[in-house]
Amino acid sequence: MNISEYYRLGSRQPSLDFVDIKLNTDNLLFIDPRLIENADDDIAKQMQIRIEAFWGELIKRVKSKDVKKIYSLLSGLSEPNETRLGYAFSKPRGNSVAEKLKPKIVDAIRRNKAVRTGVLSHFADVELFIEDIGSDRISDITTKIIKEVLIEYTQQQSRLHKNILLKEVVQDDIFDYKELKWVKKKVKLPVYDNKPILFVPKNIVRLENVAGQNLACFYRFAIRNFIVHDKDMLVDISPSGKKGEILLRDVKAEYPISKESLTNWGIKYGKLLVDYKTDHLNGRLRPLMDSEIMEIVYDDGYSQAG
Repeated sequence: MNISEYYRLGSRQPSLDFVDIKLNTDNLLFIDPRLIENADDDIAKQMQIRIEAFWGELIKRVKSKDVKKIYSLLSGLSEPNETRLGYAFSKPRGNSVAEKLKPKIVDAIRRNKAVRTGVLSHFADVELFIEDIGSDRISDITTKIIKEVLIEYTQQQSRLHKNILLKEVVQDDIFDYKELKWVKKKVKLPVYDNKPILFVPKNIVRLENVAGQNLACFYRFAIRNFIVHDKDMLVDISPSGKKGEILLRDVKAEYPISKESLTNWGIKYGKLLVDYKTDHLNGRLRPLMDSEIMEIVYDDGYSQAG
């Protein structure tokens, strides 16, 4: 049962602005803060305001070493189930960042040189430098930070489609970006099986494996555009070329992919991350096509979902 079926909207994914999620199971799509950062619509801009406020305050509190304030800021990052994205159904309910992931995030940020030096200044780049952060965790954290915007977006889409009824529910984990704290509010949302639903704009979601692809792409970009041109980095490499030249595979063998290496390189080469994002990533970064989303949210796939 998808949103469009349950509410009898008479439309399928290509005609909808939001992801037409399946309501009774996981939808293996993930909110991507990089797509939010690069989008140019008003909704994405409101999301980005909250992400920047949260991330800036988190770094500030980590650097001040005020553990109580750090944990207070992260206290609202429980597993989001309202969007039905990612592993909302297969994850243990109530599995909170506050209980499991929070200490890792705090420790990783406190120790990470990319944070301390200012190289990691955008939340969207976290997955390139911080261990234990991938598609699902980035998506979960982002969802909670932008929840207020998702609530307003869901209400707007519900009014637009008219058939979608709203009920008053209590949400106790809404991030107030002005006061930099989590607040409880009564809001009106669609409800299915006694559980509230949040709609997600389809232009900010990505597939499950994209985080790994981003990491691998950033690594390859660093190797090809910086490492191979740095004579100091090539000194200890054994060449395997027929004429004694160092091949790309030799460089990769000496410097295997790791977030620690990428952190060190990001500091050493001040333009690495900037060049990667402007010269490589921006031209390739794009929202998913309707057909790609449909392969995830419709059991009959794209071929029959016209």
